[in-house]
Amino acid sequence: MAQYTLRQLEYFVAVAEAGSVTAAAQEIHLSQSALSTALVELERTLGVQLLLRHHARGVTLSAAGEELLAAARNLLRQADELADQARGLGHDLTGTLHLACFGVLAPYVLPEILAEAAAHFPGLEINTSEVDLAELTEGVARGRFELAIGYDLAPDARLSMTPLRRLAPYILLPHNHRLAKRRRVKLHELSHEPLALLDLPHSREYFAGIFESAGVNPLVRYRSTSAATCRAIVARGLAYTLLNVRPRHDSEGNDQAVVAVDIADQAPSLGVVVMKAEGARATRRMAAVQGLIEDVVQRGGIGAGQ
Repeated sequence: MAQYTLRQLEYFVAVAEAGSVTAAAQEIHLSQSALSTALVELERTLGVQLLLRHHARGVTLSAAGEELLAAARNLLRQADELADQARGLGHDLTGTLHLACFGVLAPYVLPEILAEAAAHFPGLEINTSEVDLAELTEGVARGRFELAIGYDLAPDARLSMTPLRRLAPYILLPHNHRLAKRRRVKLHELSHEPLALLDLPHSREYFAGIFESAGVNPLVRYRSTSAATCRAIVARGLAYTLLNVRPRHDSEGNDQAVVAVDIADQAPSLGVVVMKAEGARATRRMAAVQGLIEDVVQRGGIGAGQ
């Protein structure tokens, strides 16, 4: 029989997320001394040091603490779901689920997913985070996010990925560009023109690989971490860009100012996936929301024809 308590695990997660005992104590409305005592008792019970205390500089996780954090979060979520069922709420999904989405995909899938969830599971609260792929991967692996929507650009043994659909890259040109009336364009035809690069971890390497495969050294004039900004730069006639998501309708109001054309060179598509931590037990909440995600993405929530 385990001698630790769920309350102790809650305190540990709170301190890990806050980065200090003082901040965590204020957040959960507990005295600092009581919180410190609970953490020491948890470490004594488990027989490992979870936190490294730094005088006047908060705490950091030990190697054991890093490993325990994801498991603690998962166990607390399972306990929360069990409590819901014990209160007679087993037929209705309640509680909170933490969902992350790659920022580039978020505008095209999150609103519809949240609308579907509100209609089907009104008692369920979904907290969302829009992050880059690096933070997405770490967040899922460490248990910060229960589910995440992203690309298959960063394989990680700590993650389980379910493929949803594939998105081919394309060139976005100003509407009055000399090549705008073409259906397909080779990248070498744009080699001397300015590029607005979607400059995100993993994404920049993916696009660099496309240019390298085509034997083109692109003229990167603009960089942005936002696909919407890259689209806007193209709409102003300042550059072209490469993207993967084709909106079903233009939400930035520049649909008439830009033209999408296919890449004539060999260019690998990107797989959209839903991620969860490898080995984590899927709760009813996770299974239900994953079903919504699969339905929204596969039926074309991120652009027809992709």
